[in-house]
Amino acid sequence: MTDRDARTPGSRPGREDVLDTLLARVHDGLGTAVTDRVTAQGGPPELRPPDLALDRLLAAAHRSIGTAVTRRRSREARAALAQRNPELEARLSERGPLFNRPSPVRVKYRQEALRLAHRYWPADLAEGMRAAVRMVQNLTDLLEGTAQTVTDAELVVEQLRESLRAMSRLPKPQRPPVTLTGLDYLVAVESVLAEPAERLLHDLHRVQQLLDEELEPAIFTLESSSPGYVFGVDAVAQDLIDDLTQGCDQADALARAVAEVERASSDFVGADLSSAKLDGVLLEGILWDATTVWPGEWESLVRRASLPSGEERGVLIVAAEPSETVIHAEA
Repeated sequence: MTDRDARTPGSRPGREDVLDTLLARVHDGLGTAVTDRVTAQGGPPELRPPDLALDRLLAAAHRSIGTAVTRRRSREARAALAQRNPELEARLSERGPLFNRPSPVRVKYRQEALRLAHRYWPADLAEGMRAAVRMVQNLTDLLEGTAQTVTDAELVVEQLRESLRAMSRLPKPQRPPVTLTGLDYLVAVESVLAEPAERLLHDLHRVQQLLDEELEPAIFTLESSSPGYVFGVDAVAQDLIDDLTQGCDQADALARAVAEVERASSDFVGADLSSAKLDGVLLEGILWDATTVWPGEWESLVRRASLPSGEERGVLIVAAEPSETVIHAEA
C-alpha cells in the first residue's frame, strides 16, 4: 500500500510523509544514476580516478539512503500493524464458520462459491415474502361479498400464486457430509446455504397448499354464500399471513447465509494468500489491507488495481482485474 493509501482521504501529508517521499525519490534517482554510469551505452566505461571516486560516492550514498528508507518503512509498517491488530481481531470475531477454511482455498473457489450464493438468492426473497404478506392483507380488504370484489380477489390470488411459484425456484438443497479437505470447501458453502433454504421451501410449500386447498376455494364460493361466510375467509387469510410471516424469518436467515458466503468469498483482510494460485481467479471485488499477504508476483498488480473501499480506514477493494496495463488507483 502506498503512503497515500495509508492516509485518510483528504488529509494533508505530514512532515514524516514528505521526508519519506523525498528519501525514496533520492534513492531511486541515485540508483538510476549509478546504473547509467556503470552500464553506459556500449558497456562498462573505462573510468578515470575522479570518475571512479564519484561512482563510489554515488554508490555509497545510494546504499545508505536505501537502508534508511527500509528502516523507516519497517518501523511504519510495524506501527501500522500494531494499530491494525485490534481492528482486525474485532473483524475476525464477526466472521462465520466459512472463514475457518484456509484463505488460499477460499480465493481459489471464490467464483464457484459466489455462483452458488446467486443460485440460492436469485432475487430479494425477503422482500418477495413481505410483498406476499402485503398482497394477502390487501386481499382481506377486498372481501366484501360483491361480485366485482370476488373478481378482484381472484386476480390477487393469481398474482400471489405466481409470486410464490417464482420464489420456490430454488435449487434442491444438497447437504452431503463435510470433510476437512480443501476440495470440499464448496460442500461446506452449500451446507451453509441449504439449511435455511430448506426451511424456506418448506414454508413456501405449506403456504401454497393453504392457498390452493383452502383460500382459493373459499373465495370461489364467496359470491353465492351468506355474508357471514366472509369471516371464515378472513380467518383463512389470517392463517396465510401468519405462515408468510414465518416464511419471512426463513428468508432473512437465508439472506444472512448468502451474505456470509459473499463475505467469505471477498473479505481477505489480514489473510495470508502467499501460497495461493491466482491465475484465472476473479479478484475484482476482493477486500484487503496492509496485513494481507499476496504472492510476490501479484502484489504490485493488485495494488495498482485497487481503490479505498470506503467501508473502514485502511481497507482497499480490487476495483478491476489486475494486469500489467491497469492504471494506478492514484493516477
